[in-house]
Amino acid sequence: MKDNKKLSELLFKDQVIKNSTFFYYLCLLIIIVMAFIYGLSFTTMNDGFWHIKVGEYILKNKTIPHYDIFSWYGKSQHLSWINHEWLFGIIAYLVYSIDGFFSVSIFMGIISVLIALLLNKLVLIRTKNKWIALFCTSFYILILNHGFSVMYRPIMISCVIILIVNILFEKEKYLWALAMTIVGINVHGGIYPVYIMLFGYYTILKKSKWFFACLSGILVNPYTYNLYIYTYKTMKELQLNKKFISEWHTVALFDYKIPLIIIVITALTYALTRLNLREIIFSGAFILLSISSYRQLVFLVIVVLPMVAPYINSAIDELLNNYVFKFKLFQINKLFRIEKSVFLKSSSSIIILVILSFSNVKYCYNFFDNGMNIFKVEAATNPIYAVDYINKHPEIKSSKLFSHYNDSQYLIFRGIPTFVDSREDLFDPEFNSNTTVLYDVILHIIDGYNPQALITKYKINYILINKSYSIYNTFKSYKNLGIIYQDKNYCIFKVNYYVK
Repeated sequence: MKDNKKLSELLFKDQVIKNSTFFYYLCLLIIIVMAFIYGLSFTTMNDGFWHIKVGEYILKNKTIPHYDIFSWYGKSQHLSWINHEWLFGIIAYLVYSIDGFFSVSIFMGIISVLIALLLNKLVLIRTKNKWIALFCTSFYILILNHGFSVMYRPIMISCVIILIVNILFEKEKYLWALAMTIVGINVHGGIYPVYIMLFGYYTILKKSKWFFACLSGILVNPYTYNLYIYTYKTMKELQLNKKFISEWHTVALFDYKIPLIIIVITALTYALTRLNLREIIFSGAFILLSISSYRQLVFLVIVVLPMVAPYINSAIDELLNNYVFKFKLFQINKLFRIEKSVFLKSSSSIIILVILSFSNVKYCYNFFDNGMNIFKVEAATNPIYAVDYINKHPEIKSSKLFSHYNDSQYLIFRGIPTFVDSREDLFDPEFNSNTTVLYDVILHIIDGYNPQALITKYKINYILINKSYSIYNTFKSYKNLGIIYQDKNYCIFKVNYYVK
């Protein structure tokens, strides 16, 4: 009888393991499909428009620009430009040149899947626990639905490179990690402090030579030491960016539940386990970095969670043994308690995954139900027809044309010289001391204080504006502005300096 009982227990455990493995891969497959759909269905091109044109310029001219090439004002003032994302521009253009925005959408889907798979791999290496890895990976999908947008920008490729660098560190392949970091710096130089922090986390105590190698490796870019200066100057003007650009706003955690949940999980892990001081310092630093602006939320998932992941299992054990199992319901016997612990940890992971993924499943359902629409340029938010008109009228294209900050990217994409565009650092006096143009645009256009003064100061000839902007009504009231073109969404004014 005892032998039969032991055999039954072994068979039962073997079946549980098989079912567990099947369920794990099923959940991972669902996450991969969701990741691909989020990437495929991205809706925000934003700076991606001018990144494509940068790549085209570099490949056609076989040179990396150090001065402005897109703004008529920037070129006239010979404004210097640290294009720290030049390598992404080449990638962006090559992908777009395959089949336009269709190939861009496929590319974004693939990148999103790579992030999910690499995140899962990294946590699996650090924890040796596939359920913890699955749990952490699910938060990448969740944050896509609650705060971090998939955009055709270098941050997406940076996520892939950062995860690869971490995996290489885990395997103690420091030279390869350094090589990938140099690639990452040229793809997205503005986030070089992230790479420095990662090298500090893995090497500062025992293999510090690699940390100093990283500091030197950052200089391997077309702008050398100027990249260090770039971030310093950007931080000096951060308050202006926070006011002017919404994605630089500090994260209101109450409105972004998933980042808040990640921070709570991290805090509970701190409280319930004895984390290494290194993990506390570096994960805490990345938490502060992540909540400092919306555009950096993704670091909570790709950096903070993997850092604390090895301690999550111990935190769950501590929570169960010292709190949950204190209830009489679980006071049965030691063997049952162990099985119950395994059951609770597995079932909790599944329940959290299912509950938190509901909105993501709904998103995927809506994507298929609405005909699987992928990115296309919308006339409501991009001056498609107005640009067609401008390109047919060279006197406008070659003039001093004013366009709103939000429309500038598309103008660059269509070959129209802009005034001030979304490369805001280029027009910042910290980078080019001979200009205050960014301040002027913010004051007179964004804040709406005497727009006529801006027109006069910079001798604007034409104004392209979206009718949905409040400044449109102000321009309509000016007697020296006459409408020469308009469609449903956009209007072009001509400035008449002889009319008061």
